[in-house]
Amino acid sequence: MSNSARLSLPYLMPAQAQKHVTHNAALERLDILVQLTVEEFDASAPPITPVSGGVWALGPAPSGDWDGHGGDLAAWLDNAWTFLTPADGWTAVDKATGALRICSGGTWTPMLPSALDNMDGIGIGTTHDATNRLAVAAAASLLSHAGAGHQVKVNKATATDTASLLFQTNWSGRAEMGTTGSDKFAVKVSADGSAWTQALVIDGASGNVGFGTDAPNYALHVHRPGGQGAALQLTNGNSGASATDGFWFGYSNMAYFWNYEASDIQFATSNAARLTIKADGKVGIGTAAPTTTLDVAGPVRCGAYTTAARPNAATVGAGAMIFDTDLQKPLWSDGAIWRLAGGNAP
Repeated sequence: MSNSARLSLPYLMPAQAQKHVTHNAALERLDILVQLTVEEFDASAPPITPVSGGVWALGPAPSGDWDGHGGDLAAWLDNAWTFLTPADGWTAVDKATGALRICSGGTWTPMLPSALDNMDGIGIGTTHDATNRLAVAAAASLLSHAGAGHQVKVNKATATDTASLLFQTNWSGRAEMGTTGSDKFAVKVSADGSAWTQALVIDGASGNVGFGTDAPNYALHVHRPGGQGAALQLTNGNSGASATDGFWFGYSNMAYFWNYEASDIQFATSNAARLTIKADGKVGIGTAAPTTTLDVAGPVRCGAYTTAARPNAATVGAGAMIFDTDLQKPLWSDGAIWRLAGGNAP
């Protein structure tokens, strides 16, 4: 055997003359292959001014001085091309990118992408396990764009599975958001990691938002299970933020509009106040400054009835007013009968 099995280095033969020639040829080959750095992979034509010591990994059908050496390594040494045929398992660094490649079946392929595929797990600053295949222990994790937008995808197999983000304190769950057990987006919270309360649900089909219900009927649906009231409380820096501050409206066997503050309540249309309830209980319709229990700025229309169709005066109670269309006069109930404005019975 005149050459080594792996790198085909020439051996010195017994009683060989000019041993330095063979020795230098072996050193030259080692100089090319050890810490192999390639100028260009899949190269097709020799450069006009090749750099001394430069190595090119040739494509399948190179031209010019490289013709007939498809798949070989071409090294420019002493103003001439030296060709070597790579073997499977040889590695080389891409000088342009710094990427490490490996020769397999005559093709140079990047090592890291294939080496990182189908791994059992990755631990960065910590150890991964069978469940947490990717584990990161760090002050922060950054996911950035590559020129435009960026998405983080959490995929699940079926609608009844879970795709979520879980927030923990000392490994005990405190909040979770995602599609948990259905395809509706939900947020749930826990004070101890054991008992969970579903705080919010967004229906995927309608976009309706539910607080306390996973089947919201309207754009915003607030529900409180059991007999307790469902309500919304509105406060600011002036009102304070206790349970008896601000404005509260809700439902608990009846509907409530409840102002805890010594301030007015107003109802408006077309950007104008139509009804005002003062802090002392006076109600103004058409006026924001009522001076009596009911102060109406404008005409008032009461119910109109024929004489035969008048409601029972005792039933409607004292003080009720109607308009008799037969008499063309208003009538007042004294709690027993209807009377004209002067006090006489019609």
